[in-house]
Formats: sequence, C-alpha cells, structure tokens
Amino acid sequence: MPSTYSDAMLRHLVGEAQRALRIQDPVGRADIISGQIQPYAGWALRWAIEDCRKAGMSWQQIAAMLGRSYPSLLRQFEAGGPVYTARAAHSPDTRNYDGQTPLRRAATALVQHMRGLGMRPDAFTYAHLYELVDKLASAMTVIDDPAPLLQATRDVVALAERLRQYAQPFKVEGERETWDVIDELKACYERDRGQIEAAHQIQAAAAEFQRPLMQAPGFTRPL
Repeated sequence: MPSTYSDAMLRHLVGEAQRALRIQDPVGRADIISGQIQPYAGWALRWAIEDCRKAGMSWQQIAAMLGRSYPSLLRQFEAGGPVYTARAAHSPDTRNYDGQTPLRRAATALVQHMRGLGMRPDAFTYAHLYELVDKLASAMTVIDDPAPLLQATRDVVALAERLRQYAQPFKVEGERETWDVIDELKACYERDRGQIEAAHQIQAAAAEFQRPLMQAPGFTRPL
C-alpha cells in the first residue's frame, strides 16, 4: 500500500504537469519542469522506494527494478535527498547519442500496455493494433540500424490515426492509457526521427572511416 507521502507527492506532480500544459510560454513551461516537476519527481521516487522497502523488497530487487546498481541507489537514498535514475548525456559516449532513447521508451511502454489489453478479448485497440505492435517489439531488437524501428513506429502511428475515431468511447480498462502512450510514441517519432537518422549516418560514416584499408595482393611495404 503506497504511503500518504507518496500519494501526496504524485498528486503535486500531476498538478504541476497540468499547469505546465496550460502554459504556452516555453520559458514558463521550462521553469515549471526544472523547478517543480523534475526535483519533486526525485522525492516521489524516494518515497516510492521507502514503500517498496516496507513491502519487504530487498535493495538488490529495487535496484534491479529501477535499472541502477545497488551501491549507486543506496548512496543516493542514504544522502537523505531525492533519488534520480535518469542519467544526463554530456558527450557522445553517454546515453542517447543516437536519439533513440525516448522513442524506445515509448515503444516499450506501448508493447507492455498492449500485452495487458490482451487479457481482454473485447478490447478494440488490441484487436486492431496488436499485430503491428508485435512487429514493433521485434524491430526494437535491431540495435545497429534504426530503419526497422522507425518503419514499425510509422506503421503503428498511421494505423492508430485511422482507428482513433472508432476506438472511443473507451470501453475496456487500460485502453485510454494505451492511447496516451500511442500519442507519446507519435510525438517522439515526429520530434526525433531526423536526429535518429542523422546520428545513424554519422556512426556509419565513422565506422567506415575506421575500417583498415585492405592491402593489395603481392604488395610489400618498402623497408
């Protein structure tokens, strides 16, 4: 059972997110995200971790669930402040250089939601989108070429747009949340597609440049 602290912080985050959505000024929106949503999300996670501990989960289990190492997570928690698991990218050697992280996160969430809807045979969204979402899941296993992921995303978004008017009103629990994730997937695709393709071209060119030149048959380097 989540604590009242965790519930209160999540309600605060929802309120701040709604306030940010109402603001059309990008400076004001960035100020809310930076000054309210991002810091308080760390506190919400801290209290959620406390709830996990009270429920009997070990630190190793929590760290694995959050995708962080046990020592790193424990150091943050013992410091007494908010806990963060997202890592900023400061160079090409850190995360998200290829621009795919938000798109892959949204795609993963959609696959998970769709599998949940599979328990309900009367779910309109599952019946019409499952096949393409399953192909999206397969495309995510390709890590050296973004083309399959982009194509699968494009197919899901295109079909979803055609089905949207028939999907509402939502009759099955979880369908509204699934369509929220589809909207997130679409936003990530439209925003990041160019960056993803450009990053892949740069990486491919760099790999080609680093390939050793083949020596001609019979050629010997003079001493």
